[in-house]
Amino acid sequence: MANSKTQKIIKDTKGNEVVTIRTDKTLKDFMETKPSSRWNPEFWYQKYDDNINELLRTKYTVNKVGDFEEKLTYGAIVTGSQKYYGRDYYLINQGDISFTGLDLSNARHVKKESPWVIERAMPKVDSIILARSGVGGVGKNRITIITKPIKAVVDSFVDLLDLNREKVNPYFVVVFWKSKFGWLQIERIINGVGTINISFDEIREINIPVLPDGVQKNIESEYKKMSVFHDKAIKAKKKGDGAGYKKNIETAEKMLKDLISKTEAVIRGERDDVI
Repeated sequence: MANSKTQKIIKDTKGNEVVTIRTDKTLKDFMETKPSSRWNPEFWYQKYDDNINELLRTKYTVNKVGDFEEKLTYGAIVTGSQKYYGRDYYLINQGDISFTGLDLSNARHVKKESPWVIERAMPKVDSIILARSGVGGVGKNRITIITKPIKAVVDSFVDLLDLNREKVNPYFVVVFWKSKFGWLQIERIINGVGTINISFDEIREINIPVLPDGVQKNIESEYKKMSVFHDKAIKAKKKGDGAGYKKNIETAEKMLKDLISKTEAVIRGERDDVI
C-alpha cells in the first residue's frame, strides 16, 4: 500500500493499481459537489483536483462559464422516418466539429421548412458549438466557434453557447476549453457515467480564468490566423486535393496547439501574453 496525505493506493503483486482510497473526502463532499452529487469514483481521481488547484493558483480572477452566458441551447429533436433533406441550411452534427474548426465537406443539408430549422438552433458569428454526448463527441472534446456568417442549424446532439462579449472573449473560451485546464474539467464531468454526456448545469459550472482584455484579443487574433489554414484545408478536401488538405490542416493543428500551450503558460504566470 502506497500512502500520501490525500489518498491510499493499493496495488497487486505486479505493482498495478487496483484500488485508490481518497482520505480527504467526506460524505458531505460527495453530496454537496455542484451541480449535483457525484458518486462515480472516476470523478474523484486526484488528477482532477490537482488540475483545479493549479488553475485556482493563477493570479487572475476565476469565474464560471455561466457568469458569461447569454444563451445555452441545443438543436431540435426530430423523430420519425420522414426525410427533410434539401439545400437551404447545413445541419451541423458532432462529426462536423473538428479540432481546428467546422468541417462541412460531408455535412447534410435540410429544407427551410424542416422541423430542424428553428431560430434557437441557428448559430451566429462568435457562437460556440460543442458536442454534448457520446464517446466520439463530447468524449473527444469537439468544440469550435463560428468565425463567419453561416446558414446552418445544429442538431439535437450539439449545444450552442452564446457568451457576453463585454465580459469574456468567446475565442479565448474555446482555446481554454481545449487546454488541459479546461479539458480535464470536462473529462472529470463525463467520466464514470453510463452514457457519456454533459448537461447545461455542468457547462455553467466550468471554472475559467479572466485573462486581461488585451491577451484575450490576441488569442482571438491568433485563432483567426489559424482558421485561414483550416479553411484552406477544407476547400482542398472538397476538391479532392489530398496533399493540399494534409499540408494546411497540419499547419492549422500546429498553430492551434501552440496557441493552447501559450495560453496555459499565461494562466500559470510563466508568460504575460500569447504573442
